[in-house]
This record gives sequence, structure tokens and C-alpha cells, in this order.
Amino acid sequence: MNKEIWKDYSQPFGTIGPLMTVGEILEKNIDAGYNAYDEYANAALQKFARYASEFLSNPHPHLGRDGSVCPFVPEALTKGLLRVAASQAVAVDELENDLARMLAVFSQMKPVKSFNDRTGDWIYKAIIIALPGIQDEGEIIRIGQLQKRLKPDFIQEGFMIGEFYPGCPEPGLHNRMFRPLDTTVPALAIRHITKYDAPFMLDSDKCLEAYFSIFGNEGRRRIRQLLERTA
Repeated sequence: MNKEIWKDYSQPFGTIGPLMTVGEILEKNIDAGYNAYDEYANAALQKFARYASEFLSNPHPHLGRDGSVCPFVPEALTKGLLRVAASQAVAVDELENDLARMLAVFSQMKPVKSFNDRTGDWIYKAIIIALPGIQDEGEIIRIGQLQKRLKPDFIQEGFMIGEFYPGCPEPGLHNRMFRPLDTTVPALAIRHITKYDAPFMLDSDKCLEAYFSIFGNEGRRRIRQLLERTA
């Protein structure tokens, strides 16, 4: 991977600071932008770097299936395609414009998915935006509300937006008692949508329509199978 393509994204913009790989964060790499953050933000970045490398990348006894908690993260870390940044925002209202800008950044980052390209390293590309300044309980709840509001529009563009925060109630797909998104620091994540995201489409007709527009008959088949299993 050519690091030159990241140069424009190693500087702060809006409330969001430099994007760094998990390895760069764990190494406290100053050249990658680590010193652009204060001690408080760096602590949050370290927590998410360890969350990705130690939790998401490994099996868990409560996961309900074999393999790592997130099957894409180990390869994303190996390829340097999972990047983490921290935001200075202290309220959810401050985030929406920056998320729109970050989505534009994400869509331009290599590897870029080409038309009708269903495989490739783009599937491992992801950005996590830690939100250490959002601590008010009401604002934390609004992170989930923002995610749900933006989700259909993100899917329509071929992307997914996910949330993490303390007490996040979203269950694991294979064990309803497992809470993989319950993190000590709130965050939002951006990645490409895949056909395997069918289980996350059932909460909204708009999400379903967008998913079908991308994956067509394959998407309809997957949703039909899900509904048959839960009937």
C-alpha cells in the first residue's frame, strides 16, 4: 500500500484529528500525527487501538460462533486499512457535518471500490472516530440516534455507519446476550457495506430498499432466508 495517498488525511479537519493506523497509535507514532492530540484524546485512541487489536481481532467465549469477533478486522490490521481518529466534539450536533466530510475522505481513500467490484481489499477499509469529549448520558444516547438517522443515506451510497458507546444495547448476531459494541469510549465507524450486512437491514424499510438496490437478487435471497429463520 502506498502511504503517499494518506498524506492529505494526516492533518486535523473540523473537530476530527489525524487518521492513524492501529499500529501507529500503539507505537505513539509522532510522524503519523499522534502528537496532534492531547493526552485525553490519545488515551481514547489507545483504548480503541487495543479494542481493535485485542477484542475485535480475537475469538470470544460469548460470541456464539468460531473465529474473531469481527472477521474482517484481523486482515484490516495486517493491511493497515483500519484507521482511527478522535473528535473534539462534546455534543452530537457538532458531528453531522464532520461525518459528511469524513465520508468523502473515506470514499477517496485507497483502495477504492470500482464499479461492480464485489471483492478486493476495499472490504477491509474502515475508519473509527473516537468521541472522548461526549460524556453526558443524554448525548451518549443521541450517538445511537444519529447513527440510525444517517444509516439509510450511508447505505444508499454503499457504506455503513456503526456506533459504539458505554451500555450500547445492540446484541451480537449469534448470541443475543453478547454486547460487542459496549465500549468505554463512544465512537462512530465508517466502512463499506457488504452482502453479509443483511441482518442489519431489518430495522428500516429505507435500509432494505438501499440494500436491495446494491445487492439485487442476492440481497433479497439473504433477507428472505433471515426472515424464514426468525418466523
